[in-house]
Amino acid sequence: MKKRILILGGFGFLGKTLTIIFGDDKNYEIFNESRRTNCDVLNSSQLRTVLKEINPDIIIYAAANVGSVNYVTNYAADVMNDNVQMYLNLYKTVLEVNKNIIIINPLANCSYPGLIDIQHEDLWWDGKIHESVESYGMSKKTSFILSECYKRQYGIKTINLMLGGGYGENDYLTEEKTHAMNGIIMRMIKAKRNGDKQFVVWGTGTPIREWFYMPDIGRIIKHIIDNDYYQLPNPMNVGQQHGISITDIVLKVKEILNYDVEIVYDTTKQDGAPIKVLGSKLFKKYFPDFIFTDYEIGINNAIKYYMEKL
Repeated sequence: MKKRILILGGFGFLGKTLTIIFGDDKNYEIFNESRRTNCDVLNSSQLRTVLKEINPDIIIYAAANVGSVNYVTNYAADVMNDNVQMYLNLYKTVLEVNKNIIIINPLANCSYPGLIDIQHEDLWWDGKIHESVESYGMSKKTSFILSECYKRQYGIKTINLMLGGGYGENDYLTEEKTHAMNGIIMRMIKAKRNGDKQFVVWGTGTPIREWFYMPDIGRIIKHIIDNDYYQLPNPMNVGQQHGISITDIVLKVKEILNYDVEIVYDTTKQDGAPIKVLGSKLFKKYFPDFIFTDYEIGINNAIKYYMEKL
């Protein structure tokens, strides 16, 4: 019997990627739902109707109010309120419709304390989230607490996967909403087309981040579902334990675009935490054979995508 998979936020960055990854696999029925299909997770009535109609075995939760560091700072209250409310609606509705639904919930490593360099799972509660991303990071921590409470009282199962900064094809085409690396790629493509002699980096360029190529996350989630691999640490980093600075990303994109431009820094923009790199010990234990896409390949693919779309 085919597994029925509901992707909430199915037309966003992760949702589009998952649809491609699952492709024509005959073992699954994939349902993409979002505001555009009248399934706004902020609307519990709409969500309840969709869950009853589809009756999924698995929900992949890819919905979020999220954007750049500037976005989640400028709209902090909206980001926190919307994301927490969506999670409250999700768990309440799953309980009402079918508590046997398995939820796969991507978390964000901005939810780690801001002063931790190598982010191991046992350090997740050991300090304050960096204020630049507090609204989004805290909403993700709240989702984890909710998942634990609903598991303890009602037996609802959630797989919480901790992710770094995503990049690659099929992200937003607006700089405010896109993820950080994709935003750099978009802005540099536009700058080259405009003939700009300078490219402005937001902040000092020194922060080091772990970046993940979004199709890699799609492959990991599919592997989990293919193998009913639900006894994972909770939460678990999807980690490479390898970071690259903002400046190094900018220079790599400049090189691939063959763009002769001066790099300047707008230090009025926030940097965020200085280092955010996910520890990989648990991930390697449970996924010892997984090979992440090389950064240069992923960046090349993202550049090709945005060259066509912009």
